[in-house]
Amino acid sequence: MCCSLHDSDLLVNCTGEDDPELQALRWTVYQVVFPVLVALGVVANVLNLIVLSRPAMRGVAYRYLNHLAVSDLLYLVFNVPFCMKDFARISEMQVVSRASAVYYANVGIPLVNFFLTMSEYIVVWLSYDRCLAVTSPQKFSAKQRHEVVRIRCGMSLLLSMFVYSLSPLRQTYRCEDHECCVSESHFINEPWYMGYEFFREIYSRFLPAVLITSFNVAIIVTLKQIKRERDEDVISEARQERERRLFFLLMAITVFFYVSAFPSAIYKVLIFNDMHFVPYFRVVADVLEVSGHVFNFFLYFLFSPDYRKTLVGMTSADQPNNIALSSTAIPL
Repeated sequence: MCCSLHDSDLLVNCTGEDDPELQALRWTVYQVVFPVLVALGVVANVLNLIVLSRPAMRGVAYRYLNHLAVSDLLYLVFNVPFCMKDFARISEMQVVSRASAVYYANVGIPLVNFFLTMSEYIVVWLSYDRCLAVTSPQKFSAKQRHEVVRIRCGMSLLLSMFVYSLSPLRQTYRCEDHECCVSESHFINEPWYMGYEFFREIYSRFLPAVLITSFNVAIIVTLKQIKRERDEDVISEARQERERRLFFLLMAITVFFYVSAFPSAIYKVLIFNDMHFVPYFRVVADVLEVSGHVFNFFLYFLFSPDYRKTLVGMTSADQPNNIALSSTAIPL
């Protein structure tokens, strides 16, 4: 309870959370599960950046994965404060320090969501490149330049910054001496801001999902058509294995994207009649969202022999740094 606050408005906004079951769930998720996921994700993405910095991993497709590792790493770093006790206090509508109030109200959540969106659009561009490689090989070859990667990621960065520029308005805080209470601002009831949040979630969650699904479906359909056309041809086992690996990777990426990203979008844009259900749903959605960015690279590199060869070469003293990799431009 925030009994040390004397302002009546603050008392209304910081009344405390009395549900012991929900308190226990939040403590378990945000102070036990979150730190484990964030630590695992930071280590994995740092390792990925080291591997992707090797001379043998300088291809265009791997530049996307490098940017994805940076974006995911920043997403996880800005999630670190959400593993601390003050976030649990804010979730339970209790008072926190001024520094925590500023971060949680106006800085942390917009930054976390910004880098989340950046990661999603990097995956979109990577999916688009894979789609071109299968459906239009000539166009794909013309786009295989580092400049194209910089332009695409730069455009996504600027557009995402513009889209999230109004996100800090959602929450506010009020302080009495050194104790502050974080609450939702009056903007959340403004029609224009509600429209903005709906557009933001469409841009950051639903549009990437539609694009990734469309590209992956186009790849699968094209591969099936090619397979039917060459049924009588002799296909090497290596090529068949690459195509099987590509198929399972596309399915895994699509399914994992929906599972990790959609629950968070649902609780942000939909109005639930059962308001008691929302806090529990949000906890589950937060865990799935963080998991998506922790295991992003496991999905890609599980199917990437080039990555595994480079990693083994780094850990073997008798292996040269510049390992001969497969000639494919796609990291599969």
